[in-house]
Amino acid sequence: MGIFFLGWAAQYERHFIKYLSGRYGVEHLAPPKGLTRLQQIAAPILGRSRSANLLGRIYCGTRKFGKTDLLICNEARIDSKTNPAIIRAFPGKKVLLVRDLVDTAFLDEWRADFDAIYSFDYEQCIELGMTYMNQFMPVGYQELPAPAPLKKENSKPTALFIGREKGRGAMLIGLADALQNCGCNVDFRILADESTSTTTPYHITSKIDYLELLEETLKADVLVEINQPGQSGFTLRTLEAAYYGKKLITDNQAIKESPLYHPHNVLIVGDREQWTADLFRDFLDLPLRRVGRETLYEYSPDFMLESLIKNHGKAHQFCRPDDRDRLKAGRMRRRGPADVRVLSR
Repeated sequence: MGIFFLGWAAQYERHFIKYLSGRYGVEHLAPPKGLTRLQQIAAPILGRSRSANLLGRIYCGTRKFGKTDLLICNEARIDSKTNPAIIRAFPGKKVLLVRDLVDTAFLDEWRADFDAIYSFDYEQCIELGMTYMNQFMPVGYQELPAPAPLKKENSKPTALFIGREKGRGAMLIGLADALQNCGCNVDFRILADESTSTTTPYHITSKIDYLELLEETLKADVLVEINQPGQSGFTLRTLEAAYYGKKLITDNQAIKESPLYHPHNVLIVGDREQWTADLFRDFLDLPLRRVGRETLYEYSPDFMLESLIKNHGKAHQFCRPDDRDRLKAGRMRRRGPADVRVLSR
């Protein structure tokens, strides 16, 4: 069984695929430049649809993909270049991971091409008929960092937000001002986009490199997550707070039902009228409670892949990272797909 990722282009996505390739032998399918050029030549002769179908079959035949192989696609780049042709010609199992909000029209266009479509947003799954999957970190379970040292008493905590505005500007700016008023250092970098009407000192115009974002995350004490309108799924900020031992301020009520929630770690903010200095100070003064490694595992790329293998793959031998020492000691058998828990909310 071969496992292939298609349409994953972001820096953080390439990071977790590289990690999985070292542990599971997965492969990231880079855009085949020659195939794109052939499609440009053939389209005027055969027609766009017919030429794409033909070239998709040629590519899949050349790569010798089989019926037991698994293709994992990303909704953000599903229609990029030759990706649709490869998806439709791929002979094995095909799954689509939806990492953003989509609509019925999108699913109507693509549903027939996949064996399963997963989303990290539970409400979106109910509304549109997708299967729920935990959001996952782009950092592998084996890459979990050692717990960060706790902040010294009487030092000013730093609150961090880095991300696109996505209609959240007014709430983010209000939250930044409220945190400053209660003694926080505020590092907000709101990337201006089509929803930006007025820029402020908190706005930026250039994307932040993922490694720089990670560095700033590790230095911060509090991460801020405000969901875009209509979103109920977790963003990566929620998982980063749990992974790296940071506090989280969010407006997402759904986290209260999650194993990542502890009132010492997570403050769920509601109406702005309730944002008092005492509310934030009391929360920041609470001692942090570390999230257990078993819980973090369920939000790792390892768990994501093992769950997809269980649900859609043939026998594929693997063991979880924390099992290896016990395997060497002979105290347990190697895990197979039947041992992996099914993703559930």
